[in-house]
Amino acid sequence: MYSMTRGVDAKHRDLADRGAEAARVAEQGQAALARIFAEAAAEGMHRVAELASPSSREAELPFRALAAELGAAMNMSDRTVQRRMNDAAVLEESFPATFNAWEEGRIARGHVAVIMEHGLPLTDPDARAEFEAEALIRAEGTTPGRLGASLARLAESLQPRPLAERHKEARASRGACVRDVGDGMAEFSTIQPAVLAHAMHDRITQQARAIRNADPTDTRTLDQIRADLVADMLLTTTPSVETGAGFSDGFGGLGAIRGIVNVTVPALALAGVTDEPAELVGRCPMDPATARQLAGHATGWDRVLADPITGCVLAVDRYTPSADMKRFLRARDQHCRFPGCRQPAHRCDRDHTLDYALGGATDVCNLACLCTRHHTLKGETAWTVRQLGGGVLEWTSPGGHVYIDKPPPAIHFVPNTDPPPF
Repeated sequence: MYSMTRGVDAKHRDLADRGAEAARVAEQGQAALARIFAEAAAEGMHRVAELASPSSREAELPFRALAAELGAAMNMSDRTVQRRMNDAAVLEESFPATFNAWEEGRIARGHVAVIMEHGLPLTDPDARAEFEAEALIRAEGTTPGRLGASLARLAESLQPRPLAERHKEARASRGACVRDVGDGMAEFSTIQPAVLAHAMHDRITQQARAIRNADPTDTRTLDQIRADLVADMLLTTTPSVETGAGFSDGFGGLGAIRGIVNVTVPALALAGVTDEPAELVGRCPMDPATARQLAGHATGWDRVLADPITGCVLAVDRYTPSADMKRFLRARDQHCRFPGCRQPAHRCDRDHTLDYALGGATDVCNLACLCTRHHTLKGETAWTVRQLGGGVLEWTSPGGHVYIDKPPPAIHFVPNTDPPPF
């Protein structure tokens, strides 16, 4: 067990400081390389413009030649170089402030990719500029994984067309395909509405864990079991490991496992009064029609009262204290509260910030959702955490670094203040 101490671990702090600086320098190097790729793309465009009347194939040749030049010099595939030239050109043209922040080492390549992913669908220059400015503020001090969910909501709030309209069109692109990847392997993929895709992944994850727990001698990784389950279900439709009693529908074992998704729906959108997007919690916005359909089959409700400006959870309407607190924490925290972790709250432990054995109260002001990994880290190492109020956690590392983790807002769109239509 790690020796617990309240003092600063100088070695921890030194390694963290040096690691942060090395990461910053490395990102600046990556940004400098991207700037070269952008310059190469501009040169390629210039050479294409010099061609008299190029065919589509001839117009690509200057790019290919330049990509091959850079690729040979850097021991990289010319296809990879050409793709990165295109990406760098888009970044330079559409997200100049993001490029500058990357060069200064304030954000990492992962942040850049997330900003581009969510910002490119915004075709209006003013909306994109507004998105970029806010995205950079959010990017500093968080991981690309957490940033993605936040920027999905931000981009949605700036879209001129409602999500319901765009989702209806996008559903037409759903499908499944297979692609050979060599060595006798192929990749099977499917495009689905987000709520279905996440529910499918959650279900096979639960089933994979049930299989691993049922057979300790199984040496497959969780990913490998998931892949085998997909093949088994699609080809036989009868996955069967007896892991307990089945449901009333007669399916036991793995068939009794159901996918779990958490959905937040504005009350007026649920009633059909507005078309405000719902949210697949911690992931992405979802169209209100799908949310209403899910609501129609829900066996229970957690009504959450949130501040209309900050989005912070104020209360839930369940009476039983223990169940009430669990629902409150799921609504407030949404995911593990260790900095950067996105493990969904329904897979987390409800941890006493001040240990119950040491007098800590079983109260929402002393509870937070922590995944097993970070619950163990808090209990068995010199990492410490305290509550600052309003669900805000202050983590202190063994090296003395302090990290503030705020609960995600429960609502993300400016409320409509017009009088109700009834």
